[in-house]
Amino acid sequence: MVKFKSIVALLGFTRLALSIPADLDTTLVGCLSTYNVPTISPSDADYAPTVSPYNLRTPFFPVDVAVPTTAAHVSSALKCAQKFQAKVAARSGGHSYAAFGLGGVNGSLMIDMKKFRELSVDPNTYVATVGAGLRLGDIASGIYNISARALPHGVCPGVGISGHALHGGFGFTSRMWGTTLDNVIEMEVVLASGDIVTVSKDTNPDLFWALRGAGSSFGIVTTFKFKTYPAPNSGVNWAWRWTLDNNAADTVEKKVKIFQAMQDYAVNAPSNIAFRMFTLPAEGHYEVSGVYWGSLADFNTTIAPLIASFPQDGTSDVREYGFIDLLVVLGGAGQLPQPENYNQHNTFFAKSIVSPTKLTSEALTSFFTFHSENADKPPLSWWVLADLYGGQYSQISAQNPADSSYYVRDSFFTFQLYSDLGGATGTYPPSGFDLMNELSRSLTDAQPETKFQAYPNYVDPTLSPEEAHELYYGTNYPRLKELKAVYDPTLLLWNPQAIGTS
Repeated sequence: MVKFKSIVALLGFTRLALSIPADLDTTLVGCLSTYNVPTISPSDADYAPTVSPYNLRTPFFPVDVAVPTTAAHVSSALKCAQKFQAKVAARSGGHSYAAFGLGGVNGSLMIDMKKFRELSVDPNTYVATVGAGLRLGDIASGIYNISARALPHGVCPGVGISGHALHGGFGFTSRMWGTTLDNVIEMEVVLASGDIVTVSKDTNPDLFWALRGAGSSFGIVTTFKFKTYPAPNSGVNWAWRWTLDNNAADTVEKKVKIFQAMQDYAVNAPSNIAFRMFTLPAEGHYEVSGVYWGSLADFNTTIAPLIASFPQDGTSDVREYGFIDLLVVLGGAGQLPQPENYNQHNTFFAKSIVSPTKLTSEALTSFFTFHSENADKPPLSWWVLADLYGGQYSQISAQNPADSSYYVRDSFFTFQLYSDLGGATGTYPPSGFDLMNELSRSLTDAQPETKFQAYPNYVDPTLSPEEAHELYYGTNYPRLKELKAVYDPTLLLWNPQAIGTS
């Protein structure tokens, strides 16, 4: 028995030795070269555009960029990083508000997944196989063209699938079908150890739970398999808009009443309707808009109770589209398929508020009063979106919360608070952080009886690790931390708010 164990041990050491080439260079870059991992180095001409962040406020510079084309390349890159004690960040689309795909600090090894562009739909099961480097527009148009089917995801066609699906993934079909995360069936994942594993509900279930909610801390996904749905034949894009004077005595009261009407209607709203509030205070713009998946005739009947409760001095815009045409409209009227090398940027700071319940009159009054009193804050332009997630028929809240580490499933409305330079170039002013934090507190402090959370895909890099973990993961964090110690004990997969940093 002892001899058998010795042989097994010897074979294990031999396997380890064979996995590390004898001529391994003495630097991280040399190691990657030895493994034949394609790279972009700081001395290369395409390094600067490659590492240019979506949010220009958060520039970071990786020590090197790996551009793998296979799972084996990803595995080798992780082994090299482990050997040279370099932190690793994977980037799918690069839309992280904090540039966590670049590492969130200087000096990480970035693994750019843009070459993973597989897309197919099984003709029998309608399960979609999706490469981790694809963007939402690629996936939406591809799945529809292959099978006339769809999956739930956001409206911005340039967002990468991986970060989106691993930390939530909300869109205008989510109340019907759940978040993107809820529809992940299986993943091929490369772990911090370099092991390539399949993860599903039945295979590596702990990892399946952790990846769907906190995925960037647990592995690098190369391929997803998603449940898909028959695409609706048509949808109605609708909006009711008001232009309100910030100095008028009744403006705050009118905004409060409109939002309360939304909340009251939302409780029993059918799952095939999605809507949001959008306000741009500097222009006095206030709107309620959304999508109804069905015919215009059915929409008119369904929406009638909500519209009857609105002030009648607004304007409306209601249009019916085919499914794919509506996705184009929602995505900004550009093309859905995206270039491999994405080149859109902004300079901004954003926060989020997840409200699990109705907002009180006091909280809404405080919130909209702040809007009126702080509408003009040059050089900043700022706006607020509040998306309906919940209601008794929503398939987001209908999912079993124990099935994934995604914690903010009980959201009624999720708010995004966003400020930028209004299209100008320059440096984001320090006053913008104070403005957005005060805007957030104007709502949450006025409703102290409610425990508000935050949405991880609107990541706020100004939060400490402790604050981020409480707001994004809540009571799931202790289990996530335990699993991190199992699957990535050295915190190789790292960003400033990664699991294990608090």
